[in-house]
Amino acid sequence: MKCQKCGTDIPEGKIYCEKCGSAIQMVPDYNPVDDISIDTDTPDAQPDMEAISKPDTEEQPQPRKIHWKRWAVGTLLLVLGGYTTYQIAYRSFGSVQETAEDEIILLEKPEFSTSPGCYTHSLQLILSHTDRANGVIYYTLDGSTPDADSSVYNGPITIEEGTTVVRAVFIRNDGVQSEEADGTYKVMFETPDEPVFSVPEGTYNGSFYVTIRAGAESNIYYTTNGEEPDRYATRYTGPIQINPGLTVLQAVAVDYEDRESGVVEVIYRVNELSENQPVSIPADSQSITP
Repeated sequence: MKCQKCGTDIPEGKIYCEKCGSAIQMVPDYNPVDDISIDTDTPDAQPDMEAISKPDTEEQPQPRKIHWKRWAVGTLLLVLGGYTTYQIAYRSFGSVQETAEDEIILLEKPEFSTSPGCYTHSLQLILSHTDRANGVIYYTLDGSTPDADSSVYNGPITIEEGTTVVRAVFIRNDGVQSEEADGTYKVMFETPDEPVFSVPEGTYNGSFYVTIRAGAESNIYYTTNGEEPDRYATRYTGPIQINPGLTVLQAVAVDYEDRESGVVEVIYRVNELSENQPVSIPADSQSITP
């Protein structure tokens, strides 16, 4: 056997050419035309060229074709659908947001004439709103949420001593409600200083006078019969005479806002002076000559 490439003799049993290294073709090339028998007795007979050109479709199945046009159209529809949904959702949300902002601008919360905080006197709180002519202000003083069933604001609110939580809302005539306004007010009255007596309580010989003093902006009221004084008791205008016997002197200071101090009490025991008995009176007092 000779090498088909270089023509060198190839020993039997070898499967390649030792000279050029080419593999030996053990099976001859196949030509399908050789399998077609031609009837030599029929001069007009022609070979079946269609059979030669067409492969056997049953033995060699064709790969499945991908319909790329359908795939492209489906993908495009999905993209367009998603974009349309996004636009609708965005416009709806933007519309709601713009409406909410418009309502907040139109319906501001009510305003308080006095800022929340701590005070030493009572307050007259005034509530107002820029659109008051077209609605009503409702408020509460117990910390509850105000609504159309709450108290209607018609004039100044008095804030007394203690802690008061004011909450208010404005409701327009068409039912639209404003933001809520709230504030906490702590009122702690400063009480006047307690009265001070010029003579301490105790036992003395002979009558004497007692003076009482308090703050410059306070009036002093007193009693000498053991009853607790108030603003309706006797008003102090000058020294009080303490005569022999038992005297219970009580006094209270009341300022210009009618706030009262604590009641102060002293008890005096005064003995009658006998003949040749020295007078015993405190240094800050004035004796009464018998």
